Amino acid sequence: MEYRLVQQQNNFLVATVSKYSSAVKNMEQTVMLPSLLQDIPLEDQHEAKDATASSQNLYECYILLKSIKNTVESGLPPFEDFKWKINSAYDLENEDEVKLEKLFYDHVKGLCTVLNTLTKKANALTSRYEDMIGISS
Repeated sequence: MEYRLVQQQNNFLVATVSKYSSAVKNMEQTVMLPSLLQDIPLEDQHEAKDATASSQNLYECYILLKSIKNTVESGLPPFEDFKWKINSAYDLENEDEVKLEKLFYDHVKGLCTVLNTLTKKANALTSRYEDMIGISS
């Protein structure tokens, strides 16, 4: 049963990463002139939920989404490069299996949540760009 749960979690993570990569790839293929995005706020005036919304513009978001996609697709640097950071944040060598398993699932859940949010941003950016240049989907 535990193996099946890990396999389902793995499939969900792979699907989430794939969905994110596809959304950013679509964004890259659609946005032919990224410089047009430079002075456009990330959120429409009508969509902004409050005055403290991010001051990031669409161009910065575009660059961020591409950068994350490149990291996701090429992989992170070897684990050994981050081992000291991880060990200082979590004393992994002294944790039992149950805590390690929970930590793993918490991180996978967090990663999937972030990737789903970034996928939505990439799709929204693509849609806004299409609206700007007069392409209707």
